[in-house]
Amino acid sequence: MQIFEVIRWGNDCADPVTGGPNGPDTCFLVRAGTVEEAADLVDARLAMLTHEQVQPWSHAIYLMGEDLASREDARILRGPYIQSAYCHGWRQWHRDEKGEPWQEKTVR
Repeated sequence: MQIFEVIRWGNDCADPVTGGPNGPDTCFLVRAGTVEEAADLVDARLAMLTHEQVQPWSHAIYLMGEDLASREDARILRGPYIQSAYCHGWRQWHRDEKGEPWQEKTVR
């Protein structure tokens, strides 16, 4: 199993400065076997949250590391939490629309 940070750009806060698609991001820490499995877990959770100003699906996924625990169940470990998502050289995948295949983005 892998540990991923799954990100929706922005948040649904009503504050005009810190909310909306350009505000800090909505993030989840997820244990899953694949990028797709991590996104499916988060997309189901995001669909239950308010999303008047932002899209109700994940936009980016960062591979944080490997889970060495003996458990094999995919699940959300933490989230949602609101913060600016920064990629620090990790492997990353992005999509522009829900349902599109995830595309790995190479870091230079």
